Amino acid sequence: MKIYESYKNSGVEWIGEIPSDWACKALKYVVTCNRNSLSEDTDAEFEFNYVDISSVNSEGMILDAPNVLFGNAPSRARRIVNKGDVVISTVRTYLKSIARIQETASNLIVSTGFAVLGPGNEINSGFLYYYAISE
Repeated sequence: MKIYESYKNSGVEWIGEIPSDWACKALKYVVTCNRNSLSEDTDAEFEFNYVDISSVNSEGMILDAPNVLFGNAPSRARRIVNKGDVVISTVRTYLKSIARIQETASNLIVSTGFAVLGPGNEINSGFLYYYAISE
């Protein structure tokens, strides 16, 4: 573990001390949530790879992302994701469907059953993923 020059109290009892140049912020201040979605007037011929809740396993892997046309897609196929985003299932949470989008996701669309967390400049995407899967 890296040793920093100086530390300060985080202000959060269970965190304790943090490096003095760090800030302790609530997640809602360092990520975006569900920032982009396909609109209802999307071209019916728009092709994309669709990820539903059951396509993400409990190890964070996307197992299946079939290619579909917007006109034939389920109505819940709407959330646009970007490389580095973290998707967290908000339904059937017992499946622990949480994944980090690691590939360029130009045509990847996920179900509205996922919350899509986009890391801002203040948080690392990998850290965000591990935070999301932690107890």
